[in-house]
Amino acid sequence: MGNHYILQNGAQIAVVGGGPTGSFFSIFALKMAKMMEKSVHVTIHEPKDFTKDGPVGCNKCGGIISELLVQNLAVEGINLPDSIVQRGINSYKLHTQYGNVYIETPSREKTIATVYRGGGPKGIIGSEKESFDRFLLDLAIREGAAHSREKIDRIAYRNKRPVLFSGEKKIQEPDLVVGAVGVKSQTFRMFEEMGFGYRKPETVTAAIAEIYMDINRISEYFGTSVNLFLLPLKGMKFAAMIPKGTYVTVCILGQNIDHNTVKTFIDHPVVQSVLPGKGSYEIACRCLPKMNVRAPEFAFADRVVLCGDAGSTRLFKDGLGAAYIMGKAAAKTAIFHGIGKNDFQDHYQPVYKSIMVDNLYGKFLFAVTDLHKKYRTLTSGMLGVVRKEQADPNYPKRLSSMLWDMFTGNERYRNIFFRSISLPMVYDLCREYGKR
Repeated sequence: MGNHYILQNGAQIAVVGGGPTGSFFSIFALKMAKMMEKSVHVTIHEPKDFTKDGPVGCNKCGGIISELLVQNLAVEGINLPDSIVQRGINSYKLHTQYGNVYIETPSREKTIATVYRGGGPKGIIGSEKESFDRFLLDLAIREGAAHSREKIDRIAYRNKRPVLFSGEKKIQEPDLVVGAVGVKSQTFRMFEEMGFGYRKPETVTAAIAEIYMDINRISEYFGTSVNLFLLPLKGMKFAAMIPKGTYVTVCILGQNIDHNTVKTFIDHPVVQSVLPGKGSYEIACRCLPKMNVRAPEFAFADRVVLCGDAGSTRLFKDGLGAAYIMGKAAAKTAIFHGIGKNDFQDHYQPVYKSIMVDNLYGKFLFAVTDLHKKYRTLTSGMLGVVRKEQADPNYPKRLSSMLWDMFTGNERYRNIFFRSISLPMVYDLCREYGKR
């Protein structure tokens, strides 16, 4: 193949999208290039201002950073400052229509962080803290990346090289284009129109809302716990209430989600039992973002690679963790191996595919939780096992740790699946089912 698809000194890399995936790619590409004593120029094209509050700076995401990602970032020398973390989380409260249970982090450490992806809900700037996405983008800039606010709306191939346009204006003719766009963005069409086989990922609609209440009331009612809900509401797989500063973020995942979903959820008696009295909180904003549930088969070509939400990401959970994995994998391929289709096929595709396969296990696990929440015997049996595990410090936390890892995104679905069929845990569940 020669040097045709090898990044040379002075090579130009255009990253379309400055969210976590684009920033992670840029950080690692620049670090790895320095290790190779190679000079590359990275430009991140991101028109959104993550320092702004409200919709103009929002990335429409729950904003939970898993234990695993916190640890991985620390290994990379990236430590989250106090100005980013809204609240440390050390437990989950699982609510069903037949009761609830408290699940502590297996490590008993506050290693889960809640953050705002953008500047937070409208009116928050100046009163609370900073944006996680802006923090990562600033890290990429400090590493040497340039940030352009011009919106890229077309990419063409000319002389076997990608050319970026904003309107009719030619912006850049880079050696490599990295597509780090979200599925909520219309930008993915640029890559479809390039003609190498890429198609938009299959998506479902989620619902996200920010509930404003006094910070002391949030501490009183939510503390350092994420409240998770498995309720038999039509189309809803699960929902979470994530405490932050003076807001609680509501995330509802499932199918056939619409503008009425948030109200239906909040009005449910189980949810009302968690919230303070009406009049002591208000819904400040809400949105219906798209979520990737099935990755496209073709996510790269010569001099082009897509990663993050536009490519392969984790089903329903830990999108930030997937951004880290895929951004780093794309950077490693580009810097150490090459930027041709065959390079991405050999070195990027295995990581890309591993997440797609892992999501199949995730679909099975969520189907099992769907089944459990529909039937009192199954729900009560599950709660009974978890209560027993949590009450006895010496009892193995098989189901507790499995649920923790599943809903925090702290472990691969494949590993959780094989833990779910362990005979001791199945025995505990069957014994509890028999008591109902």
